[in-house]
Amino acid sequence: MHFLVSQCYSWEGYHLVQALLEDGHEVSGLHGQSLTDKESHLSMYIGRHAMFREGIQDTDYKAYVSFFGTADKRVENQSCVDISYAAENTSELEKQILLPILYGEWMPRDEEAIQWNNKRILFDDEYFHKNALPIKPVMQTISKLLSGDGSMTNYRFYTKEVCPEQEDQAAIALTRNLKDDLSALHKHYAQFRFFYE
Repeated sequence: MHFLVSQCYSWEGYHLVQALLEDGHEVSGLHGQSLTDKESHLSMYIGRHAMFREGIQDTDYKAYVSFFGTADKRVENQSCVDISYAAENTSELEKQILLPILYGEWMPRDEEAIQWNNKRILFDDEYFHKNALPIKPVMQTISKLLSGDGSMTNYRFYTKEVCPEQEDQAAIALTRNLKDDLSALHKHYAQFRFFYE
């Protein structure tokens, strides 16, 4: 299957492209006119993959995935899916995946906190501990949803601790090991600090 992903070198886009490529899909990526140092760095990881190409290809995509309502108007007649953070101002699009606060390699952060939804949230904050999920399994799950039968409408991710009753098929609950995850992320941050700043 072939997917088109906007903001492919953003932190979230990079992880989704990685998950799609790992699942054996072809991916075309769109990005802004100029890349930040971190986006240029991330582009080197996926830009050389044989199944990845930049730009819009002359093909029918299984889905066009945009982040945060930034779909490119040049892309027509494609099944569009928007991925956004769950927030009070999130629009109700026909096909949308809502994310909780995420953490993982290359996330917007400093030594003590993550930058999320225009807020600085400390790693020891109660909200972070209760709601944050690792980005890699979230994007791996989204890759599986995208390559499904196409009946997908809206999904929302939760930690197991806060997920509502499982009667709602659109609610996806994931587990995590926050202590070990954060330990690994702090080591990654120390090693690649230049790209985070």
